[in-house]
Amino acid sequence: MRVGAEWLARSASGTTFSRYHAEAGIAAEHCFAPSFAETRWQEIASLYEMLERSAPSPLHTLNRAVAVAEWQGPTAALALLEGMVPPAWLGGSYLWDAVVADLHRRTGHVEELERHRARALSAAPTEAVRDLLRRRLSDARPRDEITRAQR
Repeated sequence: MRVGAEWLARSASGTTFSRYHAEAGIAAEHCFAPSFAETRWQEIASLYEMLERSAPSPLHTLNRAVAVAEWQGPTAALALLEGMVPPAWLGGSYLWDAVVADLHRRTGHVEELERHRARALSAAPTEAVRDLLRRRLSDARPRDEITRAQR
């Protein structure tokens, strides 16, 4: 890991910034995080914002929303996505609806959860992905309520 960190630092020198710098930074943040809970989500959200500026894509915005949800909560992530209409290639994928369903699940918006969960399940490419989505999106209570109930 030390060698990878050295190469990452070398690549960051200079005055040119590209999408690859942001992508490498995002990967590094995930790799260097001691645990999910200790992941520097604010930094990841910031790197996704930089990636959006250098290589605009609604997928980068969706990924930034995931990081924002971990950093500032699902309401902030939904605000980031508010009014955004995904292009057909993303809207027709299960990814968009799975993320939006999860954000609504975490905020307790049951009707929106159900709508997006149904679309995600219908677009899921395999039964294994559908099973994962069913488990992940099965409980309409916000995650902190679920965690308290499990204690």
